[in-house]
Amino acid sequence: MTRISKELERILEDYAPIVKEGRQVLIGLLDGTIHLEKGQDGEAPVQIRVSPLDERLEITVDRLFQGM
Repeated sequence: MTRISKELERILEDYAPIVKEGRQVLIGLLDGTIHLEKGQDGEAPVQIRVSPLDERLEITVDRLFQGM
């Protein structure tokens, strides 16, 4: 069995209840994103997808939406 990092363990502890209710969670990391969604019948309760970023934008949400 593969061990998971303490960081991933914390994410799963914090967000698994939300995901099991049927809501999706997207977490932004410095070099990619983690997408958590509810598993289908016969799958793990929480499905994890990791997407690396091809390009990183150095911008804030406030600046992107011009203070809206």
